[in-house]
Amino acid sequence: MNSLALALVLTLSIATSSMAGTLPTAVSSASAGTLARELANTLQLNELQYLKLKGFETKKLEAIKAAETALTGQELVAQLTTIESAFSASVLEILTPNQQKAFIGMKTLVDVAQTSPAK
Repeated sequence: MNSLALALVLTLSIATSSMAGTLPTAVSSASAGTLARELANTLQLNELQYLKLKGFETKKLEAIKAAETALTGQELVAQLTTIESAFSASVLEILTPNQQKAFIGMKTLVDVAQTSPAK
């Protein structure tokens, strides 16, 4: 059940990230907090981990917004991939080994879901 919940949180994170360029900063910040809290609940993060995660989410959304403003096409795709990789690396650094396994597992599920053709 936790796996499914985390997959949902990560999917929402990615969906929010893809819309970040069209959202006002206040909405993006609220979304970062909401996404961070959901992920924190799913991974059972402590408050310090949550605060760090919220900062990572905020930076990620700001970077996505900047990239969507300045880039298009393959350059944008490459930059978004770089942003997501940096976010994941930052998150992994603050997690315990068990939390890391759960995060990687959910990230893998989301990646597979995104690359699978729609039915």
